[in-house]
Amino acid sequence: MKLLFLQKYRSLLALALTVTLTLVASSPMVAHAAKLNFQAVDKNGNAMSDVVVYATPVGAPLPASEKTEAIISQNDMQFSPYVTAIRTGSQVKFPNYDKMEHHVKSFSATKEFEIKTYERGVVPPPVIFDKPGIVIVYCLLHNWMRAYVLVLDTPYFVKTDQNGAAMLDKLPDGNYEIKAWHPILGSIKPPLSQTVKVNDQATPVKWQFDFVPVPRKSKSAAY
Repeated sequence: MKLLFLQKYRSLLALALTVTLTLVASSPMVAHAAKLNFQAVDKNGNAMSDVVVYATPVGAPLPASEKTEAIISQNDMQFSPYVTAIRTGSQVKFPNYDKMEHHVKSFSATKEFEIKTYERGVVPPPVIFDKPGIVIVYCLLHNWMRAYVLVLDTPYFVKTDQNGAAMLDKLPDGNYEIKAWHPILGSIKPPLSQTVKVNDQATPVKWQFDFVPVPRKSKSAAY
């Protein structure tokens, strides 16, 4: 009797599991990962790199925070990369690969910090960016060196390449507020914004800014 009862119990359990999996697979509430393509151009229609595009779900909560680590190095007397996007709570390291010393400083309200003069090969302790916003990073010894950090609450962000193209993937279907930001906008001008419904047939999003990016300053231009 005991053996017969166990066999029936296992059969019922297997049946219940099969029904549950079938219902989950067919449910419209299951999140589906979609892709969204972007193209950024200036006012003349030329491709724009270093545009951060980020998506915030409308009427839905953001996923749990995933803190990451980014690197902004000093290399060839410039900060690299020029533009970095990170999620709130992430940290950034500032290694020096130049022969020269550097003195890294931010006066930004979002994150004010200072890493005093340090030599080649030194990697100071990372800086934690704990508030969303825009941070401008300078070298106090070399006034042409500048980097931008965009700190975001959403985990859905990407940066355009030299062709002005970018893609966000693994986006759950739904409505999103999509914004596009470039350093020239700074913290005064608002980013470009669109509301987009994301699914398998989502139309690529094109951004056209009303300016032409100014080339980065270099050592030769500073003297």
